[in-house]
Amino acid sequence: MGAWRRLFQFTKPHLWRMVATIGCSVVAALFDAFAFSLLIPFLNALFGLPPIPLSGSLASKMLQGTIGIFLDPSDKMGSLQHVIWIILVVMVIKNVMQWLAGQFGAQLQEYVVRDMRDAVYKHLVRLPLAFYARMKSGQLIARVLTDTDQTKSLATELITRGIQASATVLSYVALMFAISWQLSLMALVVVPVLTLALQPLLRRLRKGHKRLRNDYGEMMSVLQEVIGGVRLVKSFRAEPYEDQRFTGASGTYSAGMVKVSRAALASQPLSEVLGTIITVAVLWFGARQVLLDGVMQGSELIGFIAVVLRLMQPLKALTQLPAVAQGALAASERVFEVLDHPTEDATDTGTRDVHGVSQGVAFEGVGFTYGDAPVLQDITLRAGKGEVVALVGASGAGKSTLVDLIPRFNAPTSGRITIDGVDTQEIRLPALRSLVGIVSQDTVLFNDTVTANIAYGVPGEYSREQVERAARMANAHVFIMELPQGYDTVLGDRGMRLSGGQKQRLAIARALLIDPPILILDEATSALDTESERLVQEAIDRLLAGRTVFVIAHRLSTIQHAAQIVVLDRGRIVERGTHDELLARRGAYARLHALQFAAPSPEAAAVVAGEPA
Repeated sequence: MGAWRRLFQFTKPHLWRMVATIGCSVVAALFDAFAFSLLIPFLNALFGLPPIPLSGSLASKMLQGTIGIFLDPSDKMGSLQHVIWIILVVMVIKNVMQWLAGQFGAQLQEYVVRDMRDAVYKHLVRLPLAFYARMKSGQLIARVLTDTDQTKSLATELITRGIQASATVLSYVALMFAISWQLSLMALVVVPVLTLALQPLLRRLRKGHKRLRNDYGEMMSVLQEVIGGVRLVKSFRAEPYEDQRFTGASGTYSAGMVKVSRAALASQPLSEVLGTIITVAVLWFGARQVLLDGVMQGSELIGFIAVVLRLMQPLKALTQLPAVAQGALAASERVFEVLDHPTEDATDTGTRDVHGVSQGVAFEGVGFTYGDAPVLQDITLRAGKGEVVALVGASGAGKSTLVDLIPRFNAPTSGRITIDGVDTQEIRLPALRSLVGIVSQDTVLFNDTVTANIAYGVPGEYSREQVERAARMANAHVFIMELPQGYDTVLGDRGMRLSGGQKQRLAIARALLIDPPILILDEATSALDTESERLVQEAIDRLLAGRTVFVIAHRLSTIQHAAQIVVLDRGRIVERGTHDELLARRGAYARLHALQFAAPSPEAAAVVAGEPA
């Protein structure tokens, strides 16, 4: 019931559509049942009997009170014509109401799913990076798009079909009791029997559908990875390997779907067999009441049987509703797993705003643990305003983890980080991140215009002149003007139209535009040709001016003028100092430096080997 209750929260903004759907469905069902009750006077008039039965049943009293004035027992053909016209009018009204109910129901389900999809997306982009580290992107995409769409069947079945079927069933049941309460009780035995019989089946379906949604997410993850890394796949001739990965995931999903379908399809024959048994029993006992007991007229029995047969379809829809809803409930549970995860805003303990940096950034005994493994230990470091601090070390030394702590992508597990003496945990996240600009080696560009990519996230805040000024400072203006529509050129998915150097210059222009006092630079020149490297390095030099900068250095030649070089090894600072100071020590930095030169001197070779020069 928890999932149902939470899903209902999304219907509240559209409550009037729900009320309209229910109202139209109820009116349509009442007119539908009334149309079938008109079968009784039609048959009586056809066979020369009084149009209104004389049995004294509630049905005869209802007919007398509604259409009695239109029926003349002495005019059989006239009464027959009146009944036919009334049936036509009633059926027209019923179908108009049913159409309106369908329209309101369709709007309700689409808008509810839209609101849920939007809510999941807005929540997802506000979750911490640690959440993304645990989840595959394909699984997340499946939850935002596929799982939310799956919940549509809940709105469809519950609001449109479910309410319509319920209203129809209740109307028919009321008519059946009006004709004969004894036969009605016998006919309705099928409902509790079906409900109890289907419970084990429903539990299996819920578990099966939840497993299916996970299998679908795995299949989508493989597909997304291959599409995103198709160049790598082809370069390593890995098509057969990827074939096996995808067909394996696809086969698992299809096998699960077959199992779920086998269980789901069992509900229909079960309900139909039980319904047929009840119908045959009603025929037998109804015939006795007409032929032996004389408490019913033949027209009433025929009308009752017609209502029972008509009742089978909506009753079958109601009994199948729980089975159909299991897939949607399983999908909704996966959606709520995302919504239940606390966002960064919800866990933000900051209460202060900081609008600039006047002193610098300091790490005070900072440690960070991922799971049970320590990644950083006892990091004490200070970067003054306008200083460039370079972080070097082998892969996995903790360089990226260290800089990720500054904008609080992760939180330190010990120690603290301060900006101008203020603990970053006390600064509101939006204010903290407005102080930090990041230029990564893996530049992310979006399928949008050049202007939108440079002024990313703040459309309309900067003028075209400001965007162009940032592009000029980043050495990007010339190549931008050579694009087909200049600054209005759409760059394609992930900026596929641009070279690596051009992407990096746009990323630098993006950072120059927002003018952050703190800059994190994952060295952007390691994979560029000489000319691109020169242009990018010039832009970087402009970007560094006057900022507190943390550079993750891959090429040591680019950080020789850094105010402080910090060498990390297994999460600890093992050396720090200027380029010349560290070379003179002939320690870890000197060994890294010597390894990056193709023809090291004998002295450098001795340093690499750890021997005295």
